Amino acid sequence: MNNRMTKFLIAFALSFGFFACDSEDGGTEALANLPLVEVSTDGYTDIITANLKTVLSMDTTVADESEQEGLLLMREEELLAHDTYSLFADLYDVRIFSNITRSESTHAAAVLTLLDLFGIEDPATGIAGEYNNETLQTLYDELSEKGKLSIEEALKAGAFIEEVDIKDLEDLMAETENEDILLVYDNLQRGSRNHLRAFVRVLSTYGVDYEPTVLGEDNFNEIINSDTERGSGCLNDYQNKYRNRKGNGNGWN
Repeated sequence: MNNRMTKFLIAFALSFGFFACDSEDGGTEALANLPLVEVSTDGYTDIITANLKTVLSMDTTVADESEQEGLLLMREEELLAHDTYSLFADLYDVRIFSNITRSESTHAAAVLTLLDLFGIEDPATGIAGEYNNETLQTLYDELSEKGKLSIEEALKAGAFIEEVDIKDLEDLMAETENEDILLVYDNLQRGSRNHLRAFVRVLSTYGVDYEPTVLGEDNFNEIINSDTERGSGCLNDYQNKYRNRKGNGNGWN
């Protein structure tokens, strides 16, 4: 199998994982059931990275300062979500935390791929619950302590994190025209909307009516009252991007 076809099969198949714009289950069941494709990396996040590298332009142009700051923020913000949900998954036997923890691994890996693309040093400390961004460090410390009080508080912390994620991504997307960054951010935000829906839904089973504190009420209600996003649009956009690049040969050799 030639190299170009291998890259296409990886990208097309794994698009049902990351580019499926994950639901509460993080799109991981579809990924786990895919046929084996040729990829020389190992580990879940390595596979996601391999997928994204076939999608992105691999343009070596350096991102501007505001784009770099945004990527650094989102890298640690996605890690914060992962670490918080992983902590809660150990404390409470509630499926949502373990499901979304794995989803956040794909999100963090996606941002790392962008950092690599632009030659930006990864801010990750490699230690769960420890971050270079002081604001995120404070947020993790506060939310993790609140989440230890009860399952309800843990679920509310999860919903709050997804609110923050959605708002930050909305702001960052308004500040860039970079196609690769927008592609990843759009998928991250779609995933966060699905996660927010899931947390609010599970909270309702505990008799808790979650009220937003970051998103506007209209925006929040629009998200909560809409269906889970399955991501067919993401896949179509991705396939079109592949076809265009196949035609001009950029980034596929």
